[in-house]
Amino acid sequence: MNTTKYILVTALGVAAVLLLTSDKANQMRQDMEETARKNAKKLKNKLARINSDTSDTMADLKHLLSNEIEGLSEEARSRIEDILEGTATSASKIKRNLKKQLS
Repeated sequence: MNTTKYILVTALGVAAVLLLTSDKANQMRQDMEETARKNAKKLKNKLARINSDTSDTMADLKHLLSNEIEGLSEEARSRIEDILEGTATSASKIKRNLKKQLS
């Protein structure tokens, strides 16, 4: 069992040295970095679109609940508006945190 561990650790060490020192490995690292940047940019764009769509939907829903629904008491409307505001605030916090992590 110990021999297997040593062989595995040695193989990983050799792979790491090859990846860190060869020209082909350097090109591969650069390609991986470029792909990661592209994927991060795509993810940021998708999150921005989701945020925009969500903000628009929340604003529409808030407008609808504030002005057009009859039969709700003022207290019920106020509670719903508070919930929507809280949801919008939470969404903004999540967006900021994701931007920080992806930067």
